[in-house]
Parts: sequence; C-alpha cells; structure tokens
Amino acid sequence: MRHAKKRNSLGRAKDQRDALLKSLARELIIHGEIKTTLTKAKVLRPFVEKILTKGKKALVATDASQKLHYIRLIVRDLSPDMSAMVLTKAEPIKDRQGGYTRILKLANTRRGDNTQMAMIQLLNN
Repeated sequence: MRHAKKRNSLGRAKDQRDALLKSLARELIIHGEIKTTLTKAKVLRPFVEKILTKGKKALVATDASQKLHYIRLIVRDLSPDMSAMVLTKAEPIKDRQGGYTRILKLANTRRGDNTQMAMIQLLNN
C-alpha cells in the first residue's frame, strides 16, 4: 500500500533521484529556464523553491552567522560554486512570498516515448 508516500520516485533510487534533482536545479538556476518532462518539472519545483527561499533568507539576515548558515545550507543542497549564483537569483524575488517558478506545458511530446514535455522557468518579479 502507498500510505504516506507522496513523493514521485521518478523510477530511480534515492541517490540517483537526488543527483538528478541537483543537476536539474543547477541548470535551472544557471539558465533561468529548462525544458524537461512534466513529471520532472513538478518534482523539481519544490526543491528549487526551497533553495531560493534559503537564498532569500541569507540576503535579509541581519546576523553574519545566520547568513553563513543559509549559505552553508545552499552549498549542501547544490555545490560550493552555486551559492553566489543563488544569491544573485534571489535578489529580485526578495519581496515575493513564494511561487518563484512557473511550469509551462509544451504542445509537443517527446518523440521516443510520447512523454509530455514542459518548460520550468524562474520568475523575476
């Protein structure tokens, strides 16, 4: 039975799923938008929004130790070289209460397996 199993496993083991999400999140933060399957976009959205929230909290932190804490959480979730990029992407959404991403369904499907494709974008205000 699937009691209390809300997460979509994407047909992968946990370590593979985590690596996929980190990779997709890095590309989304670097490029601002990526094209992927609809299911992967729906799983990626809360992952990226939590990272951007940590970046936003690092920007508004008054204490240096709080700022360092949030930066370390970002490094843990992505990688050391991405912390500065997350902070620059979090700057325009500083006053936004949530909903930092948008998922657009694309009209075409993937040719090999007819999977619904989607584009996930970061919003800039």
